[in-house]
Amino acid sequence: MPQFKPFKGIRPVNEIAGSFSTKSVDSFSRKALEEELAANPESFLHLIKPTWEDEDLTQDERHSKVRENFLEFVSSDRAEKDRSAYYIYQLIKPDGEQVKGLIGLVSIDDYEEGKIKKHEETLTKRVELFAKYLLNVHFHAEPVLLTYPNNQRVDLLMAHEMKTLPIVSFKDKLENEHQIWKIENRLNLLQIKDSIEKNESFYIADGHHRMESSLAYTLAMRKNVKDYTDHDSLNYTLAMLVSDKELIIKDYNRLVKDLNGLNADQFLEKLSDKFEIGERGETPFFPPKKHYLGLYLEGQFYSLYVKREMLTVEGLSELDTYLFEEFVLKPILDIQNSRDDERLGFIRGTGNVDGVLEIKEAVDGGKYKAGFFFYPVVSTDMEKIADLGLKMPPKSTYIEPKPLSGLTIFQLDE
Repeated sequence: MPQFKPFKGIRPVNEIAGSFSTKSVDSFSRKALEEELAANPESFLHLIKPTWEDEDLTQDERHSKVRENFLEFVSSDRAEKDRSAYYIYQLIKPDGEQVKGLIGLVSIDDYEEGKIKKHEETLTKRVELFAKYLLNVHFHAEPVLLTYPNNQRVDLLMAHEMKTLPIVSFKDKLENEHQIWKIENRLNLLQIKDSIEKNESFYIADGHHRMESSLAYTLAMRKNVKDYTDHDSLNYTLAMLVSDKELIIKDYNRLVKDLNGLNADQFLEKLSDKFEIGERGETPFFPPKKHYLGLYLEGQFYSLYVKREMLTVEGLSELDTYLFEEFVLKPILDIQNSRDDERLGFIRGTGNVDGVLEIKEAVDGGKYKAGFFFYPVVSTDMEKIADLGLKMPPKSTYIEPKPLSGLTIFQLDE
């Protein structure tokens, strides 16, 4: 059973929490980064800015400047240094959709032993880059997002804590409300720890590269630190646990630039081998459940229902993105590697017809020939894939919450 530990979080003081905490740096374009830095002098992005500055510095020198910025922040009156605690985080979106989770530490050994399960492959270069960053800066500012089978006991304990006022509450530019509760009472900590650790496994929902980089960091540090113990910070990484009942999973859809030399009628004819095709005309629709795929082609919508006899692969046949790759991309469109084929585009869905309208707009604009859309993957299927040791196709899901950077920071060399 995987461990889940409280930690001594480092946080921005309440007065600047809303302006300090930020989206992941990966979600900004270079232009948006510069605009955010210019507009917001308190942003966490200022701490890590040396990593992308154009100064004539080596990578290690850039990371050293980040480390200096971090230590300066920790010693300043802008930082709050907590006692060992868990944190409850809640996101409330403008449309009322909300999700909550627990922030704490998980064990790298548990990940290496398969108690924390993954469903995606990682890119070696990206893992190595972030591992080197960690080895120089020694802090985690953004948790890996994990999920677990819903546990009523944990829900009750969280609900009890959330009856008190949050220690942090703010709205971001998009009117999303972010709230934090701190749990540091010894009895409450033990109750949550005991309840969470009854789970047989945790599952990575988002953050596979950060988890793999954390493993690389731990293995490297163990070679350098001769007298480390199992309780030392280097053996853990920052994580947010959200139950699979709370996790928000949206669809991730596909656009293709051509039909591999086929016209629309020929393409639909080939699709009919594996799908029951329904003509929907010009009316956009959202798939009602899994195994109902949507297609937009030459101004017309189609429903593609996977024929039951095609569902032959345990686990993977539950995923419409897998069925799309095996029955459409590879055999008909001759797109064999969806990770890097320039004929294929990805577009994030919305969980409703609004995302379908975005596909229509992209195709009507002329850059793409056709668009495909899916019902969102359900959390139990994602867990099944991980339990079977299988991997999902790239960009099969868009998962929320996206943990903010700098909301709670874990110092690895404490």
